[in-house]
Amino acid sequence: MLRKFEKYSKSLFEVSLFCFVLYLLYTVITVYPGSSKTKSAQKLLEEDAKRRGILPTEKPDEWVYEGSSFPEIWYQIPTSSNPECKSKQNVYFLRTHQTGTSSVSNIFYRYGQEHKLNFVMYPLKQHLNYPNILKLVYLENLKPKAGGYNILAQYTRHRQNDILRIMPDGTIFTTLLRSPVDQFLSVFNNFDLKSQIRNLRPHHDPYEEFFRNPEKIAKMSSDAVFHLIQNSMSFDLGLEPKSFKNPSAVDEFIAKIDKEFHLVMILELLDESLILLKRLMCWSLKDVIYVKLSINNEYGDGLSADITSKIREWNAVDQKLYDHFYNKLKATIAQQDDEFSQEVAQLKKFNREFSTECYERVTPVYNGNKIGYTLRETHETNRTCKILATDDITQNHAIGLKQFRDKLSPSDVMMVRNHLQNLRKHNPAMLGWSDINNLIEDIPDKNVKTEL
Repeated sequence: MLRKFEKYSKSLFEVSLFCFVLYLLYTVITVYPGSSKTKSAQKLLEEDAKRRGILPTEKPDEWVYEGSSFPEIWYQIPTSSNPECKSKQNVYFLRTHQTGTSSVSNIFYRYGQEHKLNFVMYPLKQHLNYPNILKLVYLENLKPKAGGYNILAQYTRHRQNDILRIMPDGTIFTTLLRSPVDQFLSVFNNFDLKSQIRNLRPHHDPYEEFFRNPEKIAKMSSDAVFHLIQNSMSFDLGLEPKSFKNPSAVDEFIAKIDKEFHLVMILELLDESLILLKRLMCWSLKDVIYVKLSINNEYGDGLSADITSKIREWNAVDQKLYDHFYNKLKATIAQQDDEFSQEVAQLKKFNREFSTECYERVTPVYNGNKIGYTLRETHETNRTCKILATDDITQNHAIGLKQFRDKLSPSDVMMVRNHLQNLRKHNPAMLGWSDINNLIEDIPDKNVKTEL
């Protein structure tokens, strides 16, 4: 009996071992890169994705931009306003982090909705696969059948060829930079690095502690913040971190961005930048009005010269990038006609008048650095006042609900509604749910004023 049991056990062990070996072989065949099984499985996944309407066939890697059919003057900033010029409606605004793009993106969202243009975006998302590269196949599938894309004003990593693939010919490339010291402080405080990074918590001066060993401490941050701690504007514009300490690579990168972008705006010269944008796009002055939607420069008060110097050194690539485009912008401004300064003054006046006439008071800061408003009773139905005070996330939601209405579930809509209700506790002047519904359905409201 014992012999039979031993024989049975041995056979069972051999069968188990044989099955395990088969499993290992199957795993190697299906997972090993380049195997026929890999290709077969990948093909099945792609076919299933196509059947569900998620992923179309990706464009071949050898795609080459054939060049613009528009004349060079189309992309040049005019030195004077031309009332007879034709407005441009295709624009790529690369949002960089903690640079004031919340207020500026409102301009592009507002213009696109007023002119019924199509936006490049993932449904109800603020970014396009950041910090990774664009998912072109997904965006191709989401492209509106009528008219294609007109405006890209999202967080993403810049790669010129990707943008040229999805945006129409004649698209204007623009972005926004900020003083690297203020930008770093904004990231540090708005993402609450002191609480997030264990080594900084017990110290009364987190900046000093951070710069004792910045490379080590930066690695302790979350994945969401890691790419924003050092040279994040350059990272957003496409430079890899491995090139940060390579001077020739940095020079080539800055020259490349200079060639690819038609206007690089500067936060410290925002009104001047927006008048240049107005002239380049051939828009009206009312198209570029804005209200402040986030705090900007409050973190640098009392900062020592030593810490300021260390921030610049830590963000040396961003500093070089910023200095280059700051000087270029100043040179461009110097080439403008005498009416330029008058337009800048008029924009500042319009912004003050809008704020005074629309809003009764500014609410306490919320969500780190966001600013809210309360409407004056006389302007509670003024849609322009509401849109100007609406944050970028809600603007994205409103556009997404309209552009992807056939792709969103009821739970998506409920999520947006709940998010909106929570935000309006802090910012009562922003668009309400009924306002967004009317915008989505293109329902004109006779009781709604759009002009002041």
